[in-house]
Amino acid sequence: MLDDDKRQLFQSAVEQFSDSTYRVAYRMTSNHELARELVQESFLAAWQNIDQLNKSEALAGWLFAILRNQFSKQRVREGRNQHQGLVFEPSVSMKDSSEVDSVQQAINQLDEDHRLPIILVSMEGWSVDEASKSLGIPRGTVLSRLHRARLRLKQLLMVDWQSSGK
Repeated sequence: MLDDDKRQLFQSAVEQFSDSTYRVAYRMTSNHELARELVQESFLAAWQNIDQLNKSEALAGWLFAILRNQFSKQRVREGRNQHQGLVFEPSVSMKDSSEVDSVQQAINQLDEDHRLPIILVSMEGWSVDEASKSLGIPRGTVLSRLHRARLRLKQLLMVDWQSSGK
C-alpha cells in the first residue's frame, strides 16, 4: 500500500508534467493517438514503480526516463525503425511552411541520441543538467550531442535550402 507522501508525489507528477510529457511524446511519435498512449503507459509505469523514487527533486528526470523507455518498448512492439518521426513546432518567425517542413525533415534525420537532447534542451527549454539526469548520461555528453546535432541540422538545412534556391 502506498503512503500519503507517495500518492502526493504521484499526483504532483501528473499535475506538473502531463503537458510536457505529452509534448515530448508527440514530438517523438508524430501522432496524437500514439503520444496519448505513450503518456498513459508512462504514468501507469510511474505509478506502479513509485516506490523506487526516493527524492521528489528527481521526479522530472525519473518520469522522462520512463517516457523514453516506454517509447523504446512501443517502437519494438510496432516494429518501428530508429528514425521515427518528430514533430517540430515552429516559432512565430518561421512563417514559410516550406521552411518549417525543411526543419522538421532535418530533425527527423537525426538519430535518437541526438534528437532527444535537441527536444529537451532546445525545444522544451530544459537545462543541460536536467536533460543529463533524464537521459542518464553525463552533462558533457549532452553538450557534445547538442553540438553535433546542431551542426548536423545546419548541414542538412544548408543543403536543402541551397537545392531549393533560397
